[in-house]
Amino acid sequence: MKACSIFALISIIAGTPTQADASFLSGINDLVASVIGSNAQADENSDGGNSNDYGTNNSSNSQNMTVLGTSSIDPDTKNVQNNSDMNIVEGGVISPDSLSVGVGLESVSSGEMTTYIVQEGDTLSEIAMQFDISVNTIKWENNITGNSISIGKKLNILPVTGVKHIIKKGDTIEKIALKYDAEVDDIKVFNGVDSSDQLKFGDVLYVPNGVIKAVVQKPSTAKKGTSSSDGSSSSVTVSSGYYTWPASGRVTSPYGSRRGGFHYGIDIGAPRGTRVVAAADGTVVETVSYCVEGRISCGGRYGNYIVIQHSNGTFTRYAHLSRVNIEVGEQVSKGEKIGASGNTGHSTGPHLHFQIEKSNGSTIRPRF
Repeated sequence: MKACSIFALISIIAGTPTQADASFLSGINDLVASVIGSNAQADENSDGGNSNDYGTNNSSNSQNMTVLGTSSIDPDTKNVQNNSDMNIVEGGVISPDSLSVGVGLESVSSGEMTTYIVQEGDTLSEIAMQFDISVNTIKWENNITGNSISIGKKLNILPVTGVKHIIKKGDTIEKIALKYDAEVDDIKVFNGVDSSDQLKFGDVLYVPNGVIKAVVQKPSTAKKGTSSSDGSSSSVTVSSGYYTWPASGRVTSPYGSRRGGFHYGIDIGAPRGTRVVAAADGTVVETVSYCVEGRISCGGRYGNYIVIQHSNGTFTRYAHLSRVNIEVGEQVSKGEKIGASGNTGHSTGPHLHFQIEKSNGSTIRPRF
C-alpha cells in the first residue's frame, strides 16, 4: 500500500510545473514524509547516522568509504542550508545566496608554476593581485629590479607568495626554512613532504612566505635589520595583544598552508553588516568600495577591501566587505569601526577575510 501511495505522489510531483507554488510543494513534501516516515529511521541506521555531519573532520561517501578531512579543503559547505537559493554569477560560478556564513576563495593556485605574458597596461601590482601573490615574488623569480615591465615579456608566476628553491646536495627542510626565513611546517604541507629524506637533488620546492634576504652593502655602518628598498627583510616583531579581533564570529578557514595552496589570512564567519573594526592604530592606504555581490573577480577576488598601515611595519587587510566607511589617508584607532562584513568578491558566503602583511608582501599568522 505504501509503495502504491509513494508512486502516486511521485507521479503528481513529476507532473507539477516547475513554477508551482512553494506552499503546494511544501504540502506534498509533508505528505510524502508522513507516508515514508516509518522507513526513515531504518534508512538512517543503515548509513550509520552520518548524513550531513559536518561537525567532524571525517565524512562518508555513498559507498561508505571514509574520506579523511584535510586542511587543503576549506569548509565551504559547513553553513550551506539545504534550501538555499543558488544564483549563477560571473564566469558561470554557482554561489549560494542565503548562506549564514562562508569563506573566501581568493587563491587561484594550481600548485604549479605558470607563465604569464605581459599585456598592454599591465603593472606588477595588478599582475600580483590577479594571481594572489606578492610583487616581490614576481620580481625575485623573474630577476626584475625595478617596477617597469615590457609588453610581451614572459613572467614565471609561482603558485604561492614566496620563493622557488632547487634542491641541492645536503639540503634539509630546516635549512631551507632558515635560509628563506620561512616556516618548516608551511613548506612540508604545501609541497606534500613529511621529511627531508623525501627531497631529491634537482627537485623544485616552493617556500611559502619565503624571502630573498637583502644583501647589506656596508655591513660596518649598516644598522641591524637594515633592508633593501624592496622591503625584502622580514624581521617584524609583533607582540601578543598588538592586534584586536576585527569582527565577531568564528573562524571558518584558518591561516596557513594547504597542499599546493596557501591561505594568507583567516576567514571570520559573520552575517552581512557585521561591524568590522581596525585591528590596530594606523593609516588607511588603500580601499576598494565599488564591488557588488556576484562580481567574483572584483577587487582582485577580495571584493570590497581596506588596507591599513601600522607603526610596527605591518599592513592589515579586511576583505569581502559590504560597506567601506573610511577613505585613503584617514587615521584610525584600534577598535574603530571601518566597515561591515559582506559577501563581495570570490566568496561562498558572508564573512571577513583578515590578513596581516609585511612590507615585502609576505604574510604572518594573526596573533591577538
